[in-house]
Amino acid sequence: MLTKAELRRQLRARRALMDDGERSLAGEALAARGLAWAKALPAHGARPAVCAFISMGAEPPTSPLLHRLHTEGFRVLVPVCEPGFALSWVHWRPGIALARSPLAPVNEPAGHRTLFAHLDGVAGILLPALATDRAGNRLGQGGGYYDRFMATFGHGTSRPATAALVYSHEVLAPGKLAHDALDRPVDGALTPDGWLIAAREQL
Repeated sequence: MLTKAELRRQLRARRALMDDGERSLAGEALAARGLAWAKALPAHGARPAVCAFISMGAEPPTSPLLHRLHTEGFRVLVPVCEPGFALSWVHWRPGIALARSPLAPVNEPAGHRTLFAHLDGVAGILLPALATDRAGNRLGQGGGYYDRFMATFGHGTSRPATAALVYSHEVLAPGKLAHDALDRPVDGALTPDGWLIAAREQL
């Protein structure tokens, strides 16, 4: 089995080989698949919220999905990196001003920041990832923000659904992805080809 560092290098290299056309097609497909996923989530209030993220570089494009969710009436929340590898959340809308984070290589929105514990009506969370396996293990960029974030909310039906957003070839077979006690599993993967539910009994 490859180490996390080796697999990250391999996956980043493959993403770098994709051209703009491939990424654009993936982004449009993710918008349709992601909207269907969000609409199928259990209702959390009259106007449910979805936590997502602003993609960077070779990541699967999220801009079409953010716009579709907003147009369809979802409240869209995106993260801001805080000291101590914590996350807060800002309501996203088309045209919102963005600035480079001083803590991570991502663009973040301007606006009122809210801790996740103070949000209501969150039905689902889309997380960035370099890969996930069919057992729900997720490989992030290595900063640890999202594993720490997911450790703050419990298990059971009351917590939001979680999905790693990846390209279709980045969904790996169980046992192909190294993970440890600090890693937090997701409920499945959202890809341009659809929604894959994790085999929970393997987690």
